[in-house]
Parts: sequence; C-alpha cells; structure tokens
Amino acid sequence: MGGLTSIYLDVFRFSAAIGVFLFHSEHLPVSSHVLPYVYFNHQLVIIFFVLSGYVIAASADRPDRTLANYSADRLARLYSVVVPALFLTYLLDAIGSRISPEVYATVNPHWQSIRLAANLVYCQQLWFLCLNPSSNNPFWSLGYEFWYYVFFGVFIFVRTNRIKILWLTALTLLVGPKILLLAPAWAAGALAYYAGKKFSCRRLPGLFLFVLTGLVVIGCLVFQKQLGLDNGKVGRYPLYYSYNFIGDDLFALMVSANFFACCLFSRHLAMDLEAYRITKFIRWLAGHTFSLYLYHVPLLFFMVAVTRYNTRSPVEVMGAICATLVIIVGLSKITEEQYPAFRAYARRFMARKLEKIHSRAVQSTWLTHPGKN
Repeated sequence: MGGLTSIYLDVFRFSAAIGVFLFHSEHLPVSSHVLPYVYFNHQLVIIFFVLSGYVIAASADRPDRTLANYSADRLARLYSVVVPALFLTYLLDAIGSRISPEVYATVNPHWQSIRLAANLVYCQQLWFLCLNPSSNNPFWSLGYEFWYYVFFGVFIFVRTNRIKILWLTALTLLVGPKILLLAPAWAAGALAYYAGKKFSCRRLPGLFLFVLTGLVVIGCLVFQKQLGLDNGKVGRYPLYYSYNFIGDDLFALMVSANFFACCLFSRHLAMDLEAYRITKFIRWLAGHTFSLYLYHVPLLFFMVAVTRYNTRSPVEVMGAICATLVIIVGLSKITEEQYPAFRAYARRFMARKLEKIHSRAVQSTWLTHPGKN
C-alpha cells in the first residue's frame, strides 16, 4: 500500500486523533468553552476501527507473512505504547488526585489494580465489562481492536477449516456480544482493502466516487443526529460503547467506501508524492497518533491538577495544550518510535518459542513411534 491511499489514511488517522484530543480537552476539566467544540468523538473512534481493519488487512496480505510474524508485529505495536501508557496513567493519577482531588472527581477510584491488569491483557470490554484504567477512557477501544486482530489472524492464517471454526467459536464465546456488535465496523475496513485490490475503474469515475463518498462521510459526522446515526446512548450499561452499533456500523460502511474509492482513484496518479515535504510532515504526524490517543487524557488531568491554570483563559489553556502535545511527542520518541526494535525482538522471541514447540513435538513423535525415525 502506498501513494495517495497511504497518505490519505495517514491524514485520516491524525485528524481523528487530534479530534479525540480536542474533544477531551474541552469536555474534561481542562478548559471552559475555549477550544473548538467537537461533539462526534465516538464516531472518530469508529474511524480508527475502519482504519485498523484496512491497515491490518494490507499488513497481512504479504507472501512471506506468517501467523508468528503477524502475532509478533501486533503485540509489539500495541505494547510499545500500552505498557508505558498504563504506567503513566497510574503514576500521574495517583499524584494528581492527591494534589487536586476535585479535578479527579469523575474518575472511578475503585479496583484500580484490577482495571490496570484487565487493560494490560485486553479483557476490559469482555461481555458486559467496562473497566477503564482510572482516568484513561480511550483505552476502551483497545479492548475491541485486540480481539479483532485475533479473529482476523485466525481467519487468515489457520488453514484447516474445522480448526478455524473451533477457534472462531471459542473466541466468540470468550469476547461476548459487545465486541461482536462493532466487529462489522472493523471488518468494513478490511473489506475495503481487498475490494480495492480486486476492482478498478477509470480516472474520472474514480475521482467522482472519491469526492462523493468523502462528502457523505463529512455529512454523516455533521448531521449524525438528524440522520439517525446517533441514538445518544453510548456509554450506558450494559452495552456501553456498543449501544449505538447500528449507526456506528452504517457510518463505518461510509468511511470504508471512501477508502475504497480513494484506492480506485490513486491508481491513476503517476506522480511521486513521497518526494514532497508535506508528505513527510504528514507521515511524521501520523507516526505519533497512537501515543497521542493513549497519553493525552492522564496528561491533561495532571496538567490541570498540578499547574491550576485558569481554564477560562484562552492563553493559559493553549499553553497547557501545547505543553501536553510537546510531552506526548517526547514520550512517543522513546515508545512508539521504537516499534521497529520491539517488533524485531518480538519476532525473535516468537521464533524461539515456535522452535521449542516444534522440537518437543518431534521428540514426542519419536518416543511414541521410534520405528518410524
């Protein structure tokens, strides 16, 4: 995957991440109607689901890709930021809540050790659980995405149909209905990738579809309530973030159609977009989105608690926002940007484990049937 499609996905990724950041900056006790108002935060996370499905499908669609490498890559990608983000959340919330308890009045203080452990192994959203780690609510989406990675890995890499069905059934029983209700949103992204490989069209129809579907996505965001795409129940028990699954899955189809149309049109662009500085800048921004998504909430809470700046002052609010973004970039350099090193280590670790399993299997076969060797 490259060219316009790759750059376009990076623009979407960063735009969605900065939208979530602005939403929390305005709705948490960080500012008082100073920042631009973003009211479609949940839909931005649905965009992340579609993006994830598209990118993971592209990543898995390589001749040399194996289940071991796929698993190692996904775990390295997640844990490169998840572990430091959980540690940062625990540390900053513990210090900040002692300094300014009123800032953390909306944070559930109970069972924090269990919450952290559940998020570390992506069990925070199984069945009817909703165990966000202290102040860091964005972690909920990882409790969905991780299991989509697992489902997809089993579907793609397990070759025996009987074993594949058994694994998929077991996973379905494990994760429960909430996660499955938003699975079509993730799957829509994967289908958009495969459809983009299979179909083609001429330049002008491709451009027309690209622009049209883009306008539809914007219209769905702006007029979501009027179109019936938002039932206003997201976050309620027992479905929590899946309560609006019909509207979310329909919106995901619109986004995936736009990605598919982008892929069709991008084939007709012969220019090398990678040579432009704006492309490099977009790549750089997109390279920090996972860190921006998982670090920003505990940092925003802590910034308010420690500095006690005036949340009604545009200058002081923007100063706190800029300081938070600078800190996130610094954290990203020592975590998210180290993903290639984490991936190499994870692949070596997985290869050693598989080698041990294989050697034990061979030894067991020899002990059971010594005459066959």
